[in-house]
This record gives sequence, C-alpha cells and structure tokens, in this order.
Amino acid sequence: MKNVVILSNGPGLTEIINKYGHSSDWIPRIINNNSINFTIKKVYENDFDIDIDADAYILTGSKYSIYDDIDWILKLINFTKKLIKNQRYVLGICFGHQVLAHCLGAKVKKNKLGWELGSYKINLTEKGLNNKLFEGFSSQEIVYESHQDTVLDLPDSVDILADSIKSNQSFSFNEKIFGVQFHPEFSKEVTRMLMDLRIAKGISVDSNDLLDSPKSHSVLKNFLNIAGVN
Repeated sequence: MKNVVILSNGPGLTEIINKYGHSSDWIPRIINNNSINFTIKKVYENDFDIDIDADAYILTGSKYSIYDDIDWILKLINFTKKLIKNQRYVLGICFGHQVLAHCLGAKVKKNKLGWELGSYKINLTEKGLNNKLFEGFSSQEIVYESHQDTVLDLPDSVDILADSIKSNQSFSFNEKIFGVQFHPEFSKEVTRMLMDLRIAKGISVDSNDLLDSPKSHSVLKNFLNIAGVN
C-alpha cells in the first residue's frame, strides 16, 4: 500500500466545514483509491510527527499567509525544505504553493491586483502543456481560486507551468515539486458558498459568475500518477 501525507494548514471557514467537512478530507474522496493510505496531519495544530519517507505529500491551502510570524508556519517551512532536500514528491495547493515557492527562493506578497476569488481562466505555458501534471488539459482551462497572496520572482531553476491574468498559477521543480495556486480540490458548490461568504465580508470579485471547472480535479490524480502512487 502506498502512503500519502496531507499536511492540513488550517480548518477553513466554519460555515464550509459545517456543510461540506474539512477540505483535507475532500482529497482522498476525489482520488478514490483504496490502495492508497492517506494520513492527514494538522500541522496548524503543531502536529509534526510526520513520516519523512512517505510516497507523496500534499500541502493544503490556509487562511494564513506564509509571512505570518506563527510558530507552526516556521516549522512547516523547515519541514518543507527537508522534503525538497530529500527529493520527495510534493504538491502544494494555494498556501501550500506559496510555501513551496518561498522555500525555493521566491517572494510571496499580497497581490496588488487584488483577490482571485471564483472561477478563473489559466493559461498553460509550453512547459505546462508538456508536463504530466496537466495531462488532458488544453492551453486554457477554468479553475477555482480563493487567495489574495501571490508568488513573485521564482528562480530560474523552476519551470513555470501556468499563469492567470493576475498571478503565477503553477510551477515545478526537478519534476518532484509541484505548486498550484488554484484549488483542484474545490467543487463548484464549495466555491460558490466561499464566494458568497467572502463577498458578504466586503471582498470584491472580478466576476460573480461561476463557471464549470471540469478538469481541475485531475491535477490531484495526475500528481499521484507522477509520484507512482495512483
């Protein structure tokens, strides 16, 4: 049996949890493979008793920012650097994407162009189209987003796989480290509820229309295929 560790970086919004559960629980359901043992570690509760030799790791999103001076975030950065040094397979989602970028030498800042909240078109680069992470994708696809921080100044050692009009959307490093700024684990229903909750708190959106994202779930399966897990 293969072992995949999900590093949960926060519980998410209470309203979402009450209706749909924790986002870290959605990933195993999407993969739906009984030959994979998923272990969820709540690192936001300082649970760092983590197997360093798992077959793959997934870093989830978070309400926090990479530059927040919080003890567990500093520990997460150090642990992630260890994963990179040990050449483990890692997928970072949203906040996780930013953690990976930071560990590789990039900058993470609040996006001057504002939030990306809802459905957005991403544009795959030539490297993205040829990368197995985006197998089955066309050059432009719709994905679901919920973030205000963005990755800047990625080093030359990193391959840019996708961008949107506002931010970097995906990169890879050594074909083992992968970051996606969007949320491949989100459903349309979750995204709609998240949009409504954030709009009610005064966050502006580029469009209130929510498009279908038929292919984004496959990023999770593609990553595990790359890692030889799925």
